[in-house]
Amino acid sequence: MARLDRILRIGARWLALVGFVGLLALAIMMTLDAILRTFFSAPLHGVNDVSAVVMAVVIASCIPANLSDRKNISVEVLGAILGVRANELLTLFSSFVIFGFVFLMAVQFVPFVEGMYTSGRRTWVLAWPVWPWWSVATACLYYAAIIQASNVIKDTIAVFDSFGPRASGGGTVTSDKGAR
Repeated sequence: MARLDRILRIGARWLALVGFVGLLALAIMMTLDAILRTFFSAPLHGVNDVSAVVMAVVIASCIPANLSDRKNISVEVLGAILGVRANELLTLFSSFVIFGFVFLMAVQFVPFVEGMYTSGRRTWVLAWPVWPWWSVATACLYYAAIIQASNVIKDTIAVFDSFGPRASGGGTVTSDKGAR
């Protein structure tokens, strides 16, 4: 499980890096367009087209890294009040909710992409087909769901560990979200 988790995390980080490079390229392109438009009255045609398709991939490519590093917003006040076991159960519950949300979002993207494919939807200026870009975004969401499923498994193991022999006085049980 640890090896699979490490592979998933590395993949998520590389995917986020690809997304960042896409965002950087888009920012450079938009800056160049603004400069050319302002000083030379010669805009770059198609910048909005590129932005429309690249942003979906950029955003979706960062979701797996966010989930693998557990950088999502969490409120742990109730778990801190109720103790370690309750905190582990609440963490598991939240992991299930996040998994369900990401998985359902990925599932809903499939008919959306199919609709774009069958309709032949293209960008306005460059006439690029839109469906391949949204297919990549959909694949990123499925990868995020796999990563979150891994988080659910780790949280389930943590719950069973908190009810095991260590929890009955054999050692200290701590909650460290980054280690799971």
